Amino acid sequence: MVRCESCGSMATTEIVFATGGGLVAVPKIQSGKLFCKSSKLSAYACTDCGAVFHIRLENPEKFKPFVDYSGK
Repeated sequence: MVRCESCGSMATTEIVFATGGGLVAVPKIQSGKLFCKSSKLSAYACTDCGAVFHIRLENPEKFKPFVDYSGK
């Protein structure tokens, strides 16, 4: 069990974001491309206060080529 970041409740559950094909994250630089890198999203939700937290990429390694290490 994961404690809610907002209210401290233990009444939480793991969730996935879903639409018809599944809600995915896409690097902004690839947002207009037909075939782009993407990853499903998962998170936790509190059934007491409704907070959604710990949103995570299921495949973060797909985004490595788009990291700008120059610090700009």
